[in-house]
Amino acid sequence: MRWKRRAAWGQRPLAADEWAVLHAEIFASDLIAVDDAVEELTGFMDPFRVDIGAGPLVGVTDGQLSVSKAEFHDAAGRRGLKLSFYASGSGADPGEVAFARLNSAGSALLDHLNAEGITVDSIRWTESDHIRRPF
Repeated sequence: MRWKRRAAWGQRPLAADEWAVLHAEIFASDLIAVDDAVEELTGFMDPFRVDIGAGPLVGVTDGQLSVSKAEFHDAAGRRGLKLSFYASGSGADPGEVAFARLNSAGSALLDHLNAEGITVDSIRWTESDHIRRPF
């Protein structure tokens, strides 16, 4: 269930003014426990709301990693929690830094869920195209 970047994604390398975007669609019998675990992990982050091309984006950020969440239903009608991770990078290769942040965030989430004894049925990781960093 862990995410590991296997190849670069996006139409071009990540620029310093962009976010790499990774989504996690989580299915669990106790989504409230999963949501509480996410809150514990992101509780120190600052809330944000920005308008992007697709509409408003609301979540929390520490300046380098941003996280948003929403409940959804899949095609089979199962209820899930969708987390979206947005990471930026710096230096000569912002992509490597951003992808390392995404890997760290995904691993921290799974480690925390395991430590809390929260059973997850499945997690589907989806990599999305880069977006311009709004802040």
